[in-house]
Formats: sequence, C-alpha cells, structure tokens
Amino acid sequence: MNENKKKNIILMIATIIVAILTGLGFYNANKDNTSENIAGEVVNELKDYIITYNMSNEEIEELPSTEIPEQTEADEQSLEQEVESEAFEEQGNIAYNGSSEYPSIALGNYTGLTYYSQIDSRWKNHVYTSIGDNSQTIGTSGCGPTSAAMIVTAIKGTITPPEMGDLFIQYGYRSANSGTYWSAFRWVADVFDIGYQETTNIDAAIELLRNDNYVVCSVANGLFTSGGHFIVLTEINGDTITVYDPYLYAGKFDTSTRRGKVTVDGNKVYVSVNNFKNYANFRGAFAYKHSGNVQENTSTVTTSSYTRYVNVNTRLNVRNSIWGTVVDKLYNGDRVTVYETSGNWSRIGDNRWVCSDYLINKNTPKYTTGSYTVTASLLHVRSGAGTNYSIKKYRQLTSNARSQNKSKGNYYANGLLRGVNVTVSQVSDNWGKIPSGWICLDYCRKR
Repeated sequence: MNENKKKNIILMIATIIVAILTGLGFYNANKDNTSENIAGEVVNELKDYIITYNMSNEEIEELPSTEIPEQTEADEQSLEQEVESEAFEEQGNIAYNGSSEYPSIALGNYTGLTYYSQIDSRWKNHVYTSIGDNSQTIGTSGCGPTSAAMIVTAIKGTITPPEMGDLFIQYGYRSANSGTYWSAFRWVADVFDIGYQETTNIDAAIELLRNDNYVVCSVANGLFTSGGHFIVLTEINGDTITVYDPYLYAGKFDTSTRRGKVTVDGNKVYVSVNNFKNYANFRGAFAYKHSGNVQENTSTVTTSSYTRYVNVNTRLNVRNSIWGTVVDKLYNGDRVTVYETSGNWSRIGDNRWVCSDYLINKNTPKYTTGSYTVTASLLHVRSGAGTNYSIKKYRQLTSNARSQNKSKGNYYANGLLRGVNVTVSQVSDNWGKIPSGWICLDYCRKR
C-alpha cells in the first residue's frame, strides 16, 4: 500500500471518530481546539498504532519477499556474524530467565509458511541494535528475527522481521555485537505457545524436520555464510532438505566453494542431507512443531540479474542451450550478465548459455582471513595496507614473529622469513593485517 493511500484511510477513520466523539459531547469539552487539531491528534495516535503492529489485508497479501536481490560475497562478509561465545545450553540458561509471564502480542491474519528476506527493501534499513548503533539493521544483522518471524507467521499468524526485531531488542535478546542470542528462539516458543525442542545434534535436527517441525539452524562459516547465520529448514523429502535462507541473494551459490552443492528455485534452496552435514557447518537447532498440513504463502519470485566476468586461458564457448550448439565465443575478462542458472550453467541472454565454472565475481576478495604461511625468502611487514607505508624493523615485530624468525635462522630479520606462520585478522585487497602489521598475501599461502 502506498503512503498516500495509507494516510487517506487513516484520515477517514480519524474523521469518523471525531464525528462520533462530537456527538457524544467530546467536542464541547474541547471547544478551544479546532476539529482539525483534534483530528490531527487522533490521526497521529492511530498512525503510530497501525504502523507498529497492524497491517491491512493488502499489505498482508504482499508480505512474502518476492525479489532475490543482487549482492556479492564481499557484502556477505561485511555482515555482523551470529556467533555465540557460550555453550548452547549454558547460553540459554544465562539469557533466558524462564519467567512464566510473557507479553501478549497481537498477530496479523494467518497466511501460512512465508519466505522473508532480511535484505527486503521494505525493512533492510530498519535499525536492529541494543547499543544505539544505527549501522546495525535488519539487513546487516537480522537473520535471527527474520527466521523467527518466518516460524511464527507459518504456525500462528503474521509478524514481520522488523516487528520481531523490536521485540528481541525490548526483551534483551539482541546482543551488543554478535547478532541474536540463541535463547531468543526458546523465548519465541513460550511467547507464541509453540511446541519446541532444541538440540546440537545434527541427526536429531534432521529427524525433527522429518517429524513435522520447522527447524531454525545456527550455521557457521561454510555453505550458507561466511561467518555465522540463522536459516530455516521447512521440510525434507527423501534426501532433500528445503531451506529458507534469510540472506539469499542472486549468485550466492555460484562461488567456487559452494557451486554444485545446492539447487535454487525462486526463494527455496534445496540441499541434500549429505551436503548439509558436510558443508553447512551446523552448530545448533531450534525446532517448532506444526500440524503437518503446511499452507504456503507463495507469490512469483523475481531474481535480479547480476554481473560476472569470464575467467579462461583461451576462450569460453557460448551455446544455444545447455550442452547445445556453439554459437559464439567469449574471452578472458569479458563481462556478462547472468539471468538464470541451472546446475553449473548460466544463461547470459536469449538462447545463450555458458559453463558457470569459468565465470567469476571480480568483487569477490582474492584472500580471506585465517592462517597463512610466508612463501617469500623475506616478507616485509608494513605499517599499513600498501607499499607506500613504512617497513617495520625487527624490534617492531611481535615476540612471536621474532621467535619464529629465530627458528628459521635470523632473529634480527626486518620482516618475516619463509615458513613463518601468521594469523590474518583483516583483509584489504591483497594485503592482510597480522599482529605485527600488514603483509602482502601474494607472498603467502593459506594454511
């Protein structure tokens, strides 16, 4: 519903209320105020109430996130990661107070299983913070409330990600800098009266999915995320799990480490049980019982096209269909627009298909954080990410670096010797930040 239409409806309601109040003598008691002022006050109160937790039927019908936007792996890596520092059970005991008194929350009409994206343009910029940091939004750190909103909407009634996020903030389930506490999902089960189990055993989680449960999973760096993330498992058919990923974007599973491990159809991600076990990096599950009679709230999903670049030594054949006749050729560095994918094939135009194995995203970082080993005979450590920064002397290196240099034959080296191991905590292009400073990762190998 557009804003003008919403305002007109609210104003109409306010006018009717003013008329009724006038007939009851309210106007005489407030004769120093004009009807316009009274109506304005009513409009403001109604507007605040309606926007907070009530939506029109038209808005409810439009609720599913119907567009899978274009993002990059670099965008994904910039997200605040959903990471718990406590053990699963211990964190629940700390953050969840077990009170028998819960808020009464009005839900919208029941619409069934509904896909929500945390990067939906309607709410991706909605602030989701417990520390007053406006850069923390549903889009950057809201996979927790988005997953919880999908669960409650599927079983009980409509609630949107920003509404759920506001509740998590209000009741203490939004951490300062690590997303949503795991215990928020237990709180959701209690508040909305939904049958609930939790487990850190992946086989138990899959069995719960088979037995009429929607399952929210916490996953770490792997198939679905670069760090930490919540996803929703909605069903399992034979060996195939259906996933609602709140941070699904066009081309997410086209990177080299993810390609061929899932199938994407609209807003659904299909993954085999084996691939889920091997690559999702499962950490914990929160299962919510449903009736078994699943009603889906579906609508047409549009996938944004996205840019890729040809990465070949010779040439890349363009075919008129998958494994069809060659109709054209592309060369290294050529830019293409991907409109559709099927397996490891990408459609780059009408009847124009290429093998996805030879397409790359230039925005994808060449290097990532982690452990590296120096391969150069002597690698300078600089004060910043670039050769324009000063070279650090041996006395400016950490004691660990000097000790490793000593084991390689030269304690007093003004840099790192071949074979020294380092931990990179931050990456800027081909430069990595280590405790001693910045090094060029072109002269290192990932361990």
